[in-house]
Amino acid sequence: MNNPTEPLDFPDAPKGRAEDAGPRLPVRVGTLVWGAVVVVIGLLVLATRQAGLQLDTGQATMWLLFGAGLAMVAGGAVNVLRRK
Repeated sequence: MNNPTEPLDFPDAPKGRAEDAGPRLPVRVGTLVWGAVVVVIGLLVLATRQAGLQLDTGQATMWLLFGAGLAMVAGGAVNVLRRK
C-alpha cells in the first residue's frame, strides 16, 4: 500500500455497492416522528437561549408529545389504508 488514500481490502467485506446489498425497507412513521420531535426540541432550546426567552418546558413538552401522537396515529392510518 503505497498510497495512504487507497481503500483497504478486507477479505470478509461484501463486494459491490451499498445499493446491491438487498431491498431497502421503507422508513417507519415512528422513526420519522421521533426524529422530528428531537429536532424540534433542539430548535426550541436553541431559539429560546439565543433570543433570551422564557419557555414553559412542561407545556411545550405536552404539546409536542400531543402532536407526535397525532402524527403517529395519522401515519399508521395511512399505512393501513395503503395496504388495503
